[in-house]
Amino acid sequence: MSNKMSNKSNISLTSSSTTSTSTASALNGQSDIMVSKNPPIVQTSSKGVLTALSAFVIWGAFPLYFKQLEMYDPIEVIAHRIIWTFIFLLTFIVLTRRFSWVRQFREQPKWLLMTFFSGAIITINWLTYVWAVHNNHLLEASLGYFMSPLVGVALSLIVFAEKLRKLQWVAISVATFAVLVQLIMLGKLPWVSLALALSFGLYGVAQRKTPLLAVDALFVETALILPFALLWLSQADVVSSVPSFWISSDIWLLMLAGPITLIPLLLFNKSTKMVAFSILSFMNYLTPSFVFLLAVFHFHEPFDTQKLMVFGLIWLGLLLFSIDLWQNRPSKRLRNA
Repeated sequence: MSNKMSNKSNISLTSSSTTSTSTASALNGQSDIMVSKNPPIVQTSSKGVLTALSAFVIWGAFPLYFKQLEMYDPIEVIAHRIIWTFIFLLTFIVLTRRFSWVRQFREQPKWLLMTFFSGAIITINWLTYVWAVHNNHLLEASLGYFMSPLVGVALSLIVFAEKLRKLQWVAISVATFAVLVQLIMLGKLPWVSLALALSFGLYGVAQRKTPLLAVDALFVETALILPFALLWLSQADVVSSVPSFWISSDIWLLMLAGPITLIPLLLFNKSTKMVAFSILSFMNYLTPSFVFLLAVFHFHEPFDTQKLMVFGLIWLGLLLFSIDLWQNRPSKRLRNA
């Protein structure tokens, strides 16, 4: 559920003039995606659109994979995701000789603390998502990622003191009203949705504080969280705590967590150089849309009138947010400059 990229190769959820996802994410894998406020204009190609679409489809299909891991504890699944993502990223970084981030940390060691914070936040995001899949709360997960751009804009106001435009204020107000409607009608907060949206938004905030590229950032994040994952596995009473499990055939399904985290991130990174930012911004909504469709039509989660009202309000907020995004797209600003 990630996506992150530009100078950072990221489209920021937290910029008042930009949006992001997921995916995944690095949705989940995701990562949230950052760009400068005046990103370079990119000419869109059909190959680029297909590349981006592949990333969003993979992120959207994550529930199908995580459902296959229901026999494992959600924390155990995330521990494996951290381990195998680290291993695959380490291989990728060595083969491509991506070591510029080492110099960056030498020059600014304080970025390590911020990167650790972002690693902890994305781990919470991943864990919440897997828990939601395992416990049949996919609709709430979908709602959370629909809410993410709006939460990101709100955080940009609070953390970066960015000024919001009128439509952005209206969009955030509509989303807040949607949460209140759920609280009143269902008698509870959509805590899964809020946890995913807030953690994804805070991840975007942390990402804006460091200069790392998306792939490098995810590698350092997983490297910093890896000792905690290994420590948990060594202390927990789970299948993976048994040494023989690591050489059994059962490990292969968990090992897939590495490549399915890395591949969509690389695809999205590549697409940012071949697809206009405005188009990518709208494509970000594909991942939560796929998750929503899986929840309703494949996993048959109940979708009643009350949930429709909550989703309808969030979709209205996103529509207003998208209109504002389109009206203030980089290409238009440059033409009017």
